[in-house]
Amino acid sequence: MTVRILYQFPISHYCEKSRWQLDHKGLDYRVRNLLPGPHRLRSHWLARINTLPILRDDKRTVGDSTKIAYYLEKYYPQLPLVPEDADQRARVIELEQQFDRIGVHVRRWLYGQVLNRPEIMDAMLDPYHLPGPVKRALVPLTREGVRRLYAIKPKAVVYSEQRVEEGLARVEEALAQGGGDYLVADRLTLADIAAASLLAPLVSPPGTPWDIFDESTLSPALQKKLKDMRERPAGQWVLERYRTDR
Repeated sequence: MTVRILYQFPISHYCEKSRWQLDHKGLDYRVRNLLPGPHRLRSHWLARINTLPILRDDKRTVGDSTKIAYYLEKYYPQLPLVPEDADQRARVIELEQQFDRIGVHVRRWLYGQVLNRPEIMDAMLDPYHLPGPVKRALVPLTREGVRRLYAIKPKAVVYSEQRVEEGLARVEEALAQGGGDYLVADRLTLADIAAASLLAPLVSPPGTPWDIFDESTLSPALQKKLKDMRERPAGQWVLERYRTDR
């Protein structure tokens, strides 16, 4: 029997990208949540990387959501997410790479707005059921680690906001060109999963790890920004992909 484990952070949109693909293909797997910070000991031992997700598929281990994506396409071709048509295939690969880069900016911009909110540390640390004193000790360390790791600095956050806008516009351009519900073909592809999962924290689809805020408690400016993102065509598209395909 194949033992398949996805090492992850529950709140990570890159881990969500891999979860969605595994679920789409109907593959049985377990998730193993690694504690942020100390996770590096396990991730380096497993795949010689410092990031998650990492997929252990029986005797094979693959790290990085993009490498996992193409590994799954190669070894589990059922319900394919990369079209055989050469032009469509090239377009899917191109968009997956583009949104993989945009995901970095989604994370930085959003953390730049809400990192100091208690809900963020709860989402990061509560899955591990830590004793209260241990969690309280880890909160400032984890928050500062996130700030440094993802370069949550004013100028970088402003730049990332611009890149996030570009990512949303890219979805809208692709939909306009295709004239359908999906970015490339007439069905779900890896491009759709990458775009929807990596943009999802901006619109907080119900039931996802990012659906954690009472937005009425956010600043009026941030409330408006999130509302505008959710109501524009790209935001509505992400929500529809979660309703229909997730």
